[in-house]
Amino acid sequence: MIRRLNYCLLLFLWASNDAVGSRPFLTGAASLHLKIVGERLFPGGMFGVIIQCTKPIKQTEASFSGRKMIFYSGKDNQQCYGLAGIDLETKAGRYLIQGTLSFEDGQSQGFERPLQVLPKKFPVQRIRVDEKYVTLDSEDSKRAEEETKRLESLWKTASPEKLWQGRFLKPIASDLSSGFGRRRIVNNQPRSPHSGIDLKAQVGTPIGAANHGRVVLADDLFFSGKTVVLDHGLGLYTYYGHCSKLRVQEGEFVQKGHVIAEVGSTGRVTGPHLHWACRLNEARINPMELTTYMLRD
Repeated sequence: MIRRLNYCLLLFLWASNDAVGSRPFLTGAASLHLKIVGERLFPGGMFGVIIQCTKPIKQTEASFSGRKMIFYSGKDNQQCYGLAGIDLETKAGRYLIQGTLSFEDGQSQGFERPLQVLPKKFPVQRIRVDEKYVTLDSEDSKRAEEETKRLESLWKTASPEKLWQGRFLKPIASDLSSGFGRRRIVNNQPRSPHSGIDLKAQVGTPIGAANHGRVVLADDLFFSGKTVVLDHGLGLYTYYGHCSKLRVQEGEFVQKGHVIAEVGSTGRVTGPHLHWACRLNEARINPMELTTYMLRD
């Protein structure tokens, strides 16, 4: 079973979604072939898109569920690859990928593809934390609001260069203490769903970069404590929260596996752990998705 799974993962960007299939499009003398890559699609998941063409593609623009997708080209410019995230609060239903291909000869062609997002029910989790993280005073409220805006500004920025290489690594070898998407009840008050996963570990445990990337945030935040955010390019970010110590600085480029921080219990926590999260073109997705897919280089 494991051998079969690994084989399927290696074919990630060459296997099409059985439920959706692949379709050819014609543009003058050019034949276009679009594949949707991924298993059954749920909130918090991700999928890939492959477009193959008989003439060079200059640029690809597309969107899914109101979010821009960014594509990168193959070696011969006659194929391109894109990734899309399905935000954890996406409602089940039919959605469209809509886009336009521009060619070297000045021609262009629009395309669209329907996708079905299936329903997924997330469990509810009740936790208790220091009351100051639930009922904020004016100073903390202002700080938290400013930090939220800072992060939102990051998620809206998509670096044009793909920085990651191959499959992503789990930042620490640990079991989950809290899963992705859980509806949080904090001190008996409903809060936003859990947008990452929690990996339990002792304070001081080294945290490795999940993949190559640039440090775009290394700071002490109100809710997530000492936090690192890595930009992997093309709108893909990973987030590491509640650290006890930061080992990198903003602007630094790190290699996959490089120690970027140490596990801690800073910010709003119930005990020491790593909060690991991911944003893909602003969509909140389960970071474990990155460890199971071989993203094409």
